[in-house]
This record gives sequence, C-alpha cells and structure tokens, in this order.
Amino acid sequence: MLPVGPILLTILLVMICFGLVDGVLGRMGVNSRQAGLMVAAMLAGLAFDIDLAPGLSVNVGGGVVPMGVALYLTLTAGSWEDSARALGAVLATAGAVYLVGRWFPPGEPTELNLFLMDAQYLYGLTGGLVGFTAGRARRPAFAAGVLGVLLADLTHYLGYLRDGLRLDLLVHLGGGGFWATTMMAGALALLVAEFVGETREAKALEEQR
Repeated sequence: MLPVGPILLTILLVMICFGLVDGVLGRMGVNSRQAGLMVAAMLAGLAFDIDLAPGLSVNVGGGVVPMGVALYLTLTAGSWEDSARALGAVLATAGAVYLVGRWFPPGEPTELNLFLMDAQYLYGLTGGLVGFTAGRARRPAFAAGVLGVLLADLTHYLGYLRDGLRLDLLVHLGGGGFWATTMMAGALALLVAEFVGETREAKALEEQR
C-alpha cells in the first residue's frame, strides 16, 4: 500500500507553500510560516520512533508533533468554554475510535474484512468524522481528531496490559510512520469543518442580502 503519512503531509506542505490554504490557516489563528514549520517537523519526524514502555511506542511525526499542535490549538482556542468543548470532543472521538478498534483490531489475519480495507484507514475516518461532529468548529474538530486517536490507542494498550500483554504486539500511538492515523483523522475533521463552516457563512451572507 502507498505510504499514506508521507504523501498526506507532503501534499499539505506544498499547498501551504503555494498559499492554497491561507484562508483555512487564518481562521484557525495560524499563519503559513507556522503551519509550514509544523508540517515539516511532522514529515521529518516520521522516521523516528520513541519507545515509551514494553510494547508501546510513539512516532515523532505521526504522534508527538500532531499532539503538540492539537494541544496548542485547544489551549489557545479563546474562552474556557471553547477549550471545554474541545476536551469533550476529544473524549467522544476517543470512545468511538476505541470501539471501532475493539470490533476491528489491527494486526489480525483477517484485518478488517470490509472491502479489503486495512483497519487503520477506518480509525482515521472514524476519528475525523466523529471529531468534526463533536467539535463542530475548526480548532476543536482538528484537536478531537488527533488527540482522540492517540487517547484511543493508549486505552487499547492499557487494556492489553490488563489482559496480559502479548509479547509480539506493539501499540504504535497514532499509527505514525506509514499510516499517520492521527493526521488522517485531524485533516479529515478540519476539512469537513471548513466545508460546513464555509457553507454556513455563505448561507448567512445570502440571507442578509
């Protein structure tokens, strides 16, 4: 399969360099230089993993950097109500991704058994759609997609510890590396939030005329 993580981040970096997403970044309170540095750090970090505990690791580009960006956007969202809504969206997304992971665990011989699609894609799609539904606004939606997937992965790991961790099992927080599931979820949540937000704003302007 194609390396989803690097391809997604490279496309995003090119779009930022050519100013194709300046409007989206501006509405999130981030300028193109900041966004470019963040995406470049994610892309470079895909090659590095950090072992956190036996059977648990996190990818720098697919886990650590997106988590930092999501936390920054959450803490600087504005009012405490916005931060609280983002936190609720994170918990809702984590719960949804966790349940999907229980039904369709990664690494099993049958994988997903649904259109031959790997389970990691389903995690990213679930995180993105639930992240938008719970977060609604652009910042909370992105934060929910990223942090929700990370929290769900960590919850799975704790469950494996409770049941007796399999020595051949490695929980990779956020997918990372090849998959970059966190970025799939965050990008999808942001794109849907942006589309819906633009549609609502255009409708509101039309009604005012």
